[in-house]
Amino acid sequence: MKDKIRQVVCDEYSNTLGIVAYKDNKEVYEEYFNNATKDESIHTFSIAKSVVSILIGIAIDKGYIKSVNQKVLDFFPDYQLKRNQEQLKDVTIEDFLTMRVPYKYKCEPYTKAFSSNDWGEFVLTQVGGKEQIGEKFHYSTIGIQILSNIIRKASGLDLKEFATKYLFEPLEIKDVPVAPVHDKESQDHFYKTRNIRGWAKDPSGNYTTGWGISLTTDEWARVGLLVLNNGMYNGKRIVSEEYIKEMVKEREKNYGYLWWIYPKNQTMKIITKEYNTGKYDSYCANGVGGSLISVIPEKNIVICLTCSLVYNPKVRTELINNYLIPYIDSLE
Repeated sequence: MKDKIRQVVCDEYSNTLGIVAYKDNKEVYEEYFNNATKDESIHTFSIAKSVVSILIGIAIDKGYIKSVNQKVLDFFPDYQLKRNQEQLKDVTIEDFLTMRVPYKYKCEPYTKAFSSNDWGEFVLTQVGGKEQIGEKFHYSTIGIQILSNIIRKASGLDLKEFATKYLFEPLEIKDVPVAPVHDKESQDHFYKTRNIRGWAKDPSGNYTTGWGISLTTDEWARVGLLVLNNGMYNGKRIVSEEYIKEMVKEREKNYGYLWWIYPKNQTMKIITKEYNTGKYDSYCANGVGGSLISVIPEKNIVICLTCSLVYNPKVRTELINNYLIPYIDSLE
């Protein structure tokens, strides 16, 4: 069956770089493609969001943040509201985690954000407009950048320092350097060039939250193991079970706290493509190109796929449901 998996990946998911799967906390599958290796770090774009959600939970556990219901402006007491920003007074951390924040823009202003000195504080100026909090689901990569500023203000550590101390070191993730991103050209290079390890930051020193982390396939998989085990890793508590359960509770449709929630036997639609979620409930951290961490509690399985940058790729659900899970089951 492994030969069949290889063939399907090469034929239908050709931008795949690595696949690592765990069953009952033991690695049961590891394969690399396109000359990738187990030591190659892969930028998985929006999977960073799901990591940041865990970091928020850790910050709450340690008392740096009161709760997800704490208002964002508590951390920016000197901020002066601008026109059409009344909603900002009531926006909470949870609103950013669930993508329920109203914004003035229709399309994300990447150029304006990335040309500003402090990307998180730029976000504050963009909250508001005609909608109310929670009126619509606004998936925003720029928006959650504010969470980096909040953790830094709350803990006194920048986001990478905080993650290294409280998440990466406990997960045995080796040193994560600063990614060499300092302008549009270097950012494009980071997006498209393989095996640049690190974490990107803005000019003010706040690390990215919606993209910008590059780790190995197995290191990404360990994040999934942490979620599968309700905040435990190798017998050690990293984040509270209470927070993990809240994180993977569906709030907006198919969305928890920066994690995608996929109930079994649902027809889903991504852009123009429809697909079935399969026989098992799962929680997913998703990234551009097909990269994902899929946590499947009923099977006690974590499957991580890392992929090179391709827009609108074939959804990996069929690969997981029709090939990877049956192969893992066959090992029993």
